[in-house]
Amino acid sequence: MIVTLYKEAAPALQEELADGECRYVIAELTRQNNRMAIIQQIAKSINVEMSYEEIINEVAVPLRSVLSYDLLSFCLLEKGQLIIKASIPKEQEILGEGWVLHSNNSAPWKAIHEKRCFLRQDIWNDADKYQEDDYLRMVKIKSAIMAPLLVNNEAIGSLNFGSKETYAYSENDFIFVQQLADQLAVCINNTRLFGEVSRSKREWEETFKAVPDKLFLIDRTFNVLRYNKQESPTKGYCDMERKCYQLLAICGDGRQFCPAVEAFKTGKSTTREITHPYTKAIYNISAYPVYGDGGEPSAMVVYVQDVTIKRKMESQLFQSAKLAAIGEMAAGVAHELNSPLTAIIGDASLILRKTAGGDRHFKLLLDIKNCGRRSKRIIQNLLTFARQDSYIFEPVSLNEVVESSLYLVSYQIEKNKIAIVKRIEHNLPMIMGNKLQLEQVAVNFLLNARDALEGVNGGRIDVCTGVIEDPETMGPAVTINVSDNGVGIEQGLLSQIFNPFYTTKEKTRGTGLGLSVSLGIAQIHNGRIEVSSEPGVGSTFSLILPVECKNKCTTRKGKEI
Repeated sequence: MIVTLYKEAAPALQEELADGECRYVIAELTRQNNRMAIIQQIAKSINVEMSYEEIINEVAVPLRSVLSYDLLSFCLLEKGQLIIKASIPKEQEILGEGWVLHSNNSAPWKAIHEKRCFLRQDIWNDADKYQEDDYLRMVKIKSAIMAPLLVNNEAIGSLNFGSKETYAYSENDFIFVQQLADQLAVCINNTRLFGEVSRSKREWEETFKAVPDKLFLIDRTFNVLRYNKQESPTKGYCDMERKCYQLLAICGDGRQFCPAVEAFKTGKSTTREITHPYTKAIYNISAYPVYGDGGEPSAMVVYVQDVTIKRKMESQLFQSAKLAAIGEMAAGVAHELNSPLTAIIGDASLILRKTAGGDRHFKLLLDIKNCGRRSKRIIQNLLTFARQDSYIFEPVSLNEVVESSLYLVSYQIEKNKIAIVKRIEHNLPMIMGNKLQLEQVAVNFLLNARDALEGVNGGRIDVCTGVIEDPETMGPAVTINVSDNGVGIEQGLLSQIFNPFYTTKEKTRGTGLGLSVSLGIAQIHNGRIEVSSEPGVGSTFSLILPVECKNKCTTRKGKEI
């Protein structure tokens, strides 16, 4: 009877078993397909600019639909250490981000060394113990999979899953994790390489930008490829698409002046000094070839250094050397002339004592005596002016500065039939300053006024001193004003007249340093120079100095004031 029942039921049972097996296979295939789709989804969602935290976030969410886990992390090898770079849960400190796994008896290290997945189904009761076990127990992880991250068969780290359940992972899970690790290894390695390249690029760019002078890279057609400043080396030409010679603002196409042209031809570094045609700033420009695969220069590094101040200092040193030479000459001249001048003045004085005031020779003798004294004073002023001690401050009267300056240059001015009108403020306060430097400013003002009156009929220079309430310092200030009725200055040029070497005079008439040096002297005295001018009417130059000068300059006794 039993046999009969079996025979009757067997076909139905076999059919049911076959259906169940088929359903299992279909379900397993569907699961595998879902897992492969998730791997592809993860690979597409990760880009090289992502951080490690962003990568694990992209992995974590889709994985939960095909793999159960309570702990997810990946470690990377850095300088012989295995460091957890990202983990979930994020707030977990144990075995969290930044945790270092030592190579001695470590499960992730075992997976890395053996280059294969390592499965632990019951960690708490496992006979084989690893250094992470106590920490895993703290976070209640009972089973885990560690898969090596392999790139070109070289391990760069490990991908780790943990579950609070024992035997949480099947053989299929084991295979899936390894497939995921292989794909993730490529993504993570690309991200790491991109990060290294980006970091190196940033470091180079920061180094590039840290150079205080201007650096830029150009190609063979003089296009600017890279530039270390947003500001142009010539103030106002910062369009990165401009040519090298346009960036340097040389008139015309400028290539006849560009050292890069010669460097491209010769393949050797070249240096030239170029003066900006408008600002008169001076640039030392060097071109260094960058060689391509063929051994020919394919690009050029151009180094632009503003040497205007350096040249100004060199010129000032040169001027100082000339003044020193003049001083030595003046000393010799003074020594040679003092004796005959003393005799002339003395003899004229003796004869004057014996000559009546009504005598027709009296006035001639008086002129001889006065001219002798004036000649002696001019020589003394020239000697003193040439031997300046630049930074010695002491009480100074601007009235004395004006008088001394006029003694030096009034003859040069008056011989050109230019009238000098002097108006002195007799109650002028004293200031702390360097008299000889201030005389240099006044002399520059007077000589510039003389030059502005060249060819002008009825030329006149007004020199006056005064006291004002300075709106900038909110306190009293003393002034020297030198005005002329000469040709004046165009408004567009007023901003350039204090630039070193800027001059509209002939080369034999000036260096373009007078006003630049004068401005420097004014600033040393905490003062300033103001200019007002109208073409065809004239100009006024004003030196404005605060009454209380708080410069920390050395006095004759070597003290700071």
